Amino acid sequence: MIESDKKDLIFAVDDLPENLQMLKLALRNSPFELVTATSGEDALEWLRTHTPDLILMDIQMPGMDGYETTIELKKDPRLAAIPVLFISGITDQNAIVKCFEAGAVDYVSKPFKRQELIARIATHLEIKHLQERIQAESAKISAILSNILPDKLVQQLKNGERPASETYPDVVVMFTDFRNFTGLTRTLGPDEAIRHLNHLFYAFDEIVAEFNLERVKTIGDGYFAIGGVNTPADGAPLRAIRAAMAMQDYVTFYNRKMGSDHWGLRIGAHIGPVIAGVIGFQKIAFDVWGDAVNVASRLQSIAKGSGVVISEAMYELIRNDVIAETMGVEELRNLGGQHVLNVTGLKQPTSPIDMDAIHNRFASGEDFLRRLLS
Repeated sequence: MIESDKKDLIFAVDDLPENLQMLKLALRNSPFELVTATSGEDALEWLRTHTPDLILMDIQMPGMDGYETTIELKKDPRLAAIPVLFISGITDQNAIVKCFEAGAVDYVSKPFKRQELIARIATHLEIKHLQERIQAESAKISAILSNILPDKLVQQLKNGERPASETYPDVVVMFTDFRNFTGLTRTLGPDEAIRHLNHLFYAFDEIVAEFNLERVKTIGDGYFAIGGVNTPADGAPLRAIRAAMAMQDYVTFYNRKMGSDHWGLRIGAHIGPVIAGVIGFQKIAFDVWGDAVNVASRLQSIAKGSGVVISEAMYELIRNDVIAETMGVEELRNLGGQHVLNVTGLKQPTSPIDMDAIHNRFASGEDFLRRLLS
C-alpha cells in the first residue's frame, strides 16, 4: 500500500506502520516530501513510474527484504544513482556491511535521532545534486567538444591521449564562399551581414549532417566540409554533390525569403588524399591538409554562379549520376591547368529538403548554443 504526504520527495520503505509514522513526524517540518511503501514489492511497483531523490530502506520485511529490493532497483539505470539510506535496529556488523554491498550510501540505526537523520539526508541529497551538476556540466563540455572535434578525437582526449594525424587516400573536400561578401558587409553593415551569415551556415550545417558529411571549419565567409574521414568514404562524392546542390537551393530560398538577391554562392569540390588531425596546444582544432584541399579551394574560387565546380577526378566517380558541363582547362593558382566541370543538376534528384523547417528552426532560436545552454 503506497501512502503520500505532500511535503518534498523522500521515499521510505518499511513494513511497520509505526516506523513510517515516526518518519513522518521526524520529517514533518523538513523541506522534504515523504512518500511511503510497506513492502519491497510495493516499492518496486511505485518506482517503475516515479523517481525520488533519496530512499530510506528498512532491512527486515516480509517477502523481499531491504537488501533484495535495493539490489533490484539498482539494476535500473534511471534509479541507480539515487542514494539509499538503510534504517534498521540491526547492529550486526555483517548485516551492515551487506547494506553497503547492496548499494547503500549510509546506515542509520534505530531508534534514530531526528536531527541526525535530517542531516544525513541533507548531506546525501547535496552530494547527489552536486554529482548531477557535474554530470550536466560534463555533458555541456562534451557537446561543445563534439561540435569542435570529431567524436573519435574527443574520446582520445578524454582518455588522456594526444590524437595523431592520419592519412586518408580518398576524401571529398568541398569549399563554399559568397560572392562579394566584402561589398555586402559594407552595404548591410557588419552586424547585419554576420547575422545573415550565421543563419546560412546554420542551414549548411544541417544539410551537411543530412548527407553524412562533416564541417571542418568556417573561414570568414567560407565553409569547409569533407566526406570520408570521420564519415563513410563509400558514396561520399555523390553525397557531397547532393549536399552542395541543396546548399544552392537553400541560398535561393533564403534570398526569396529576404526579398533580395544579395547572396550568391560559389562551390568547389575535389577528391584526393588528405592528412587529418588535431593541431595546436592551447587552442586545439581539427584540420585537414593536402593537395586535395588546395584544389577544392581553387575550384571554388573560379565558380561563377549556381552549380558546383568539380575536378575531372571527382567527375569520373559520379558521371552517371550528375548533369555537368565542361569548363575546359582552367589555370588554378599555383596548381597549373586542370580540366574542370560544372555540375548543374542530378540525373535522379533526391527527396527535397524541407527548407522552411531549417529556416524556422534557426529563426525560432533552436540553434546549437540555445539547445546546449537550455
